[in-house]
Amino acid sequence: MAGLNAALEIGKNALFNAQVQIQTTSHNVANAENPGYARQKAPTVTQGAIPGRAGWIGMGARLNRIVQQRDLFLEGRYLSASSQSAYYETLERTARAVETYFSDDGEIGLNGALNDFWNAWNALAQNPEGAAEKALVLECGENLCSSLHQKASQLQQSQAGIVTELQNTLSAVNGLLQKIRDLNQQIQRSETPAFMANDLRDQRFQALQELSTYLHFNTEEASGGMVNLFLEDGTPLVLFQDYAAELTWTGTTASFVIKIRDTSKVVAQFDGPSNMVKDSLQGSSGALVAAMGHVDSWGDALDQFAGALVTRFKKIYDDIFNPPASYFFDPHFTTAATIRLSTNPLPSPSNALARAALSLQTQGLSELDGLSLSQHLAQISQDVGLTVTTASSLHLVHDAMAQQLDAQRQSVSGISLDEEMVELIKQQQLYQAAAKIVQQTAQMMQTAIQMV
Repeated sequence: MAGLNAALEIGKNALFNAQVQIQTTSHNVANAENPGYARQKAPTVTQGAIPGRAGWIGMGARLNRIVQQRDLFLEGRYLSASSQSAYYETLERTARAVETYFSDDGEIGLNGALNDFWNAWNALAQNPEGAAEKALVLECGENLCSSLHQKASQLQQSQAGIVTELQNTLSAVNGLLQKIRDLNQQIQRSETPAFMANDLRDQRFQALQELSTYLHFNTEEASGGMVNLFLEDGTPLVLFQDYAAELTWTGTTASFVIKIRDTSKVVAQFDGPSNMVKDSLQGSSGALVAAMGHVDSWGDALDQFAGALVTRFKKIYDDIFNPPASYFFDPHFTTAATIRLSTNPLPSPSNALARAALSLQTQGLSELDGLSLSQHLAQISQDVGLTVTTASSLHLVHDAMAQQLDAQRQSVSGISLDEEMVELIKQQQLYQAAAKIVQQTAQMMQTAIQMV
């Protein structure tokens, strides 16, 4: 009877194994459309043998534990590529918004206003005493100042929008870091050598996926199923179930720093006056910091244009009138946001004044590194366009890489309904075979009892 009891125990365990495997397959099928779900399997291991008359007799199989199908190396590469893709996508988006401010065909916008300004001076050179020509020069000068004011205001608004988005991003990052730490705690409490908290691990990977779009980090497997996160420079973001960093933003649109609250470690910094940009975050957070640097440099270039315009017209008036009663542009206001005409811009128009002004149209200026005023504006537009083009190209490259790596990851962790159906048929057959073992063993035991 001992042998029959052992056979009955083997059949019972086989029934239980098949039931759990069928349930696991059903769970996989139910989550086939869930992109954050990793396929689960319920593998079995051989039970220990027992001694018998004929030697060591096997005792069937038992479930080991339900495990996930994951490739940690692929997942790490995917998260890294996702971060790089988000960086260039964000940089492209912010730069493209600025590009619209400088895009014109010479007929409208800042270039159009500058061309109208030179045309008005050309008309005045033809008729220095003409009231209409004088009024046109003043009108075009006002329009040029207004265009510069508008561009400076748009750049300031762009920077304010970037700062707001950056603050919102940091808030989201802090929430995700705390969530990952809390999931570490739940996983550590839930897992044993025999049981894995697979669904909690899925939730944590979804949080890691979202976090990778905000910043770039490295992961480190820790004991108890937990994971630690670090920035590229080794700054800890999450440690076990005990620590989650909090990123703080302090400063203004002109200068700010991003620190780890408890250690005061600076992880990103922007300082407009010194043209300094520091970034250890990468991802969309780092792209926003970099975008602040780009927009600030374009604003500086616009101020450089306004300053050169004011300075050169002041020199013309000094040379011709010596000393002048007033200047065309007020020499106290030399930035794009503040440039304005003087109270009496044309005290005594003359052919010499008009021609001297017109000479600036094509003259290379030392204040603009040897470029003319129109060439300098063109260079600003080219720099903005080049930033957009470069970011767009790199975004496409890294996005394609991220998609390829995600496809490879899904080939390991994703659900194939065809494979699950094959597994289900196999498990049904195993269940039927186990049930047959139990049935036949029960009949044998009944026969043995009747023989007594």
